[in-house]
Amino acid sequence: MIDIHKLKAFIAVVEESNISHAAVRLNMQQPPLTRIIKGLEEDLNAELLVRLPRGVEVTEAGKALYQEALTILAHAQAIPKRVQNISQGLEGQINIGFTNSVGLHSFLPALLRNFREAFPRVSIHLEEDGSSSLIDSIINEKNDIIFLRKPAPKGLGLTSLHVLDEPLIVALPNNHPLVEHEEVIQLLDLEPYDFVLYRRLAGQDLFDNILASCYQAGFSPKIVQEAPRLTSSLNLIAAGIGLSIVPEAIRDFWNKQIVYKPLKADTACIAPIYAVYKEHIGNVRLEHVLDLLSSHIH
Repeated sequence: MIDIHKLKAFIAVVEESNISHAAVRLNMQQPPLTRIIKGLEEDLNAELLVRLPRGVEVTEAGKALYQEALTILAHAQAIPKRVQNISQGLEGQINIGFTNSVGLHSFLPALLRNFREAFPRVSIHLEEDGSSSLIDSIINEKNDIIFLRKPAPKGLGLTSLHVLDEPLIVALPNNHPLVEHEEVIQLLDLEPYDFVLYRRLAGQDLFDNILASCYQAGFSPKIVQEAPRLTSSLNLIAAGIGLSIVPEAIRDFWNKQIVYKPLKADTACIAPIYAVYKEHIGNVRLEHVLDLLSSHIH
């Protein structure tokens, strides 16, 4: 293994084309520098320099070593700064997970955009999945932070931070009888009608939230179709198969053949969003995300 100090000495000799001048540049005596060069040649079993009456000339092997030495030194000089950046959370990777319905809310892309602007050298890995899988990913430290529609279960050592409450609204086929209803629809008024819902396996938190709102209003929804994704349920609604209760942000993604109306009930119809994470000593990138997230919490 070649000592980095020997490489620095060799670079000086090559660039000065003279051992005496290189010794002055390195603030050392000529004999020790000469021994270093000879030692390099012995280590590599190659002639690196040709001694001339007034200086030295680099051999082909010496030129190859010179280029490699420059690369090694540049990398070595960059190590302290990179280590410092990592320790300060200015480089590395942050892993963020979210459910499908959370990913449709504008707060998430705004958070990601602000993070990229503040920490451009930190890469962001995103993962969309169901809430159970995402919670496992936090426990197993695959993700640093996840966004769900309900707090994490207690007893798992996870922190749940309430980010916002998103209103739930009703999505109706444009030929539905309730389209002509007054602007705000009472949740109980939906009882007679067929429902299309986002499949529970894929969106457990939102599914359970909607059912809980209906139960609290005094009825159990008649579900005639479940969709694999929240956005795909809109196709079924537009086809007239049924109505649905959706987060307010969904209205920005589809308005053809669908009419959206606000909901009202004795208990507020909302779909909250929570940030869930595990407390980590030294996870500075997570701390940066949480600092930015605080600006979205009112």
